Amino acid sequence: MTIRFSGRIARRIGAGLALTLAVTVAAVAQDLNAPKDGVPTPEQYVATAGGDSRILQKGEFVLDGHRPQCGHRPTVVDSKLDDYGAAYPGFIIMNPKYLAKVSTPVKMWIYAHECGHQFRGPDEQTADCFAVQRGRRYGWLTQEGLEEVCSFIAPAKGDAMHFSGSYRCDYMRKCFADPSIR
Repeated sequence: MTIRFSGRIARRIGAGLALTLAVTVAAVAQDLNAPKDGVPTPEQYVATAGGDSRILQKGEFVLDGHRPQCGHRPTVVDSKLDDYGAAYPGFIIMNPKYLAKVSTPVKMWIYAHECGHQFRGPDEQTADCFAVQRGRRYGWLTQEGLEEVCSFIAPAKGDAMHFSGSYRCDYMRKCFADPSIR
């Protein structure tokens, strides 16, 4: 059986179908721009953060003459971030205004700590250990530098994610001294 519509009805159906199609395409496009599983891409982060935030590719981020890297992951620079650094899966975020207030070993440790989350996951102790071992291995963290890091975090109170600063320092000293790290 074939159903035929008059020209006027066919035009209305066509217009309705076009509108439905346009709305569907817009919704799909919007979904492509939404963070997947709540995790933004660097581009989505920068678009949301606004201000002077920008993406630096591997090797472009510089801390006091050093070019720290975290595999092939980009670094987002965001002076509005409410901390020294942070990490999302796939990229690191650094706040240059906060970093300007600390010494080079502390800056490098913060970057390496956030990188530790990329390679080792969300555990804070594991990221701390990763950072000091990386610093020792690459030569930018000495015993004196580790003490600067400890002075920086010693005042920190513990919270749901972090142990107290003094506990973290004790743990990092053990990680730094581990003879198996080359």
